[in-house]
Amino acid sequence: MLLYQIITLIVSAILFIGVWQNNKRILLPIQLCIMYALLTTGWYNIQYNPHLILWLCNITAVIGLFLSFRFDQKLFEIFFYFAWTGDLLTLLIWPNPISPPLATFPLSWAGFILKHTAPLALTILFVKQGRLLNKDAAWTALKVMLLYAGFISIYNLVFNQNLLDLRYPTLDIERLFGDWPIYVCVNILLALLWYAIIHFITNRLKLVKVS
Repeated sequence: MLLYQIITLIVSAILFIGVWQNNKRILLPIQLCIMYALLTTGWYNIQYNPHLILWLCNITAVIGLFLSFRFDQKLFEIFFYFAWTGDLLTLLIWPNPISPPLATFPLSWAGFILKHTAPLALTILFVKQGRLLNKDAAWTALKVMLLYAGFISIYNLVFNQNLLDLRYPTLDIERLFGDWPIYVCVNILLALLWYAIIHFITNRLKLVKVS
């Protein structure tokens, strides 16, 4: 199992090094990693819970894959914020309840990791290529996120699911926030704060268009 962890870490590191150097050949490995991630985790989800296919990280990966072939400014801004919220925070949460178990599904586990690292690397590549955010990028992404959360709320009720943990907490840190709906409100406030932080950082790093 350690071998899969090491290989996945090395592949992710290669992606980040490649995009930081703005290596033109790194786009294909990113595309292949996203495809691999969607296939392996999708296969796992279909077997155990097909509803998880609608999880945000899958949508973010699909958007990133589309953008890698055909760039769109608004979609890029949504992708940027989705990646640096959902993907980044997911990588920081371990053990992760939606991750395929490493011991029994190592290939899907590797795909799960790459599904979060490859899109992050892709956002850096776009920036290195001169793609900048509009001033209202945070607001654009936030509106789409709220629409997505609203859709998932209805979906959870109809299909008795708990996507985005909107019905009950699955993480220890969420349980510290209190019962429903208090922990949901706290999660929303934290998401708003995180969007504000990203907006501040991108402005400081001059990743936002001046005019």
